[in-house]
Amino acid sequence: MTPELAYFLKINIGIALFYAFYRLFFYRDTFFHWRRYALLSFLIISFLYPFMNIQDWVKEQEPMNEIVTIYAANILPEAGITPQESSTWSQLIKNIVPVVYWIGAALLFIRFLIQIISISILAIRCRKADVNGITVRILNKPSSPFSFFHWIFISPELHSEKEAKEILIHEETHARQWHSIDVVFSELMNILCWINPFSWLLKREVRNNLEYMADNRVILSGHDTKSYQFHLLGLAHQKAAANLYNSFNVLPLKNRIRMMNKKRSHQIGRTKYLLFAPLAA
Repeated sequence: MTPELAYFLKINIGIALFYAFYRLFFYRDTFFHWRRYALLSFLIISFLYPFMNIQDWVKEQEPMNEIVTIYAANILPEAGITPQESSTWSQLIKNIVPVVYWIGAALLFIRFLIQIISISILAIRCRKADVNGITVRILNKPSSPFSFFHWIFISPELHSEKEAKEILIHEETHARQWHSIDVVFSELMNILCWINPFSWLLKREVRNNLEYMADNRVILSGHDTKSYQFHLLGLAHQKAAANLYNSFNVLPLKNRIRMMNKKRSHQIGRTKYLLFAPLAA
């Protein structure tokens, strides 16, 4: 096994284990900010931990070294390895799999770049305006409101004054808290590990949690929960131009509405996030 393949496998194993840990402990709580840091930590640690080499440290620990020696000498069975010629099919698979992986990664990366360029061009073409004291870019065509980093895009004529306020609070939360960093980083990690289904699931959870945070901010600002939820349902039919940015009506709405109606988790529940440290170790 090449070092590159070993590194790739370790990343994907880390992502799978962290996703399982997330579903087990964090999935149902309402600590959205803590959950954001946990999800980012999952991705970062999965990327970095394969660089760690603890073999030398293990060798320095005499008790551990003795246990390994005893295990190798007395428990592991002896096995003889007979060289075998690789079959045509196995050789063909070894040649095809890397090609398929790199083609998939290249296509996803090209899509990622196209979305970045498209949003940048849209930001240049859209007229700037001040709506409720917030600088926004007016969409040339009726479309769903969205944000990307500090850019907020909206079609004011499609919304009432109350709806516009809800949208701007939502999107300004994304902009001020730099949620697009999470989106871009999870997207890049998913491009690297696109063949791993847990990578797609973890990316989805990152996006969903950012929407929970923005929705929660709208509710805390004093807007009526039921009215806001009907507003979201009313925008569900509007088509999104891309899936890279933070969208006001990103699906699935069912999860967002359920999370808004959910009873807030007890503060003592935050202690479970301390379990993440020993897991990472």
